[in-house]
Amino acid sequence: MSLHGMNIYFEIANKDILVDLLLEEGYDDFYFFPCKRYSAGALLTSAEEQVSARRNFGLFRLFLQKAEAIVLARAIKAELKDKTIKILIDEVEEL
Repeated sequence: MSLHGMNIYFEIANKDILVDLLLEEGYDDFYFFPCKRYSAGALLTSAEEQVSARRNFGLFRLFLQKAEAIVLARAIKAELKDKTIKILIDEVEEL
């Protein structure tokens, strides 16, 4: 049985919504990393973002089974359907 790492990249303003959703879904063991998204000017909304060419994002990292990851990804996308979010999974092996 292999685990998958699930990376959820999101606009930092949505952090509390995602924390609440993860806890409601029974996930209480995950990691958070602040990060920046560098992108073209059209994707940047504030003057500060346009000058720096980056936007404040966050990353949640969870480790779970692939079937769980798919169900959770659907729930997250349904909750944040009009927000910028990217969800990726990769197979991992604990050493």
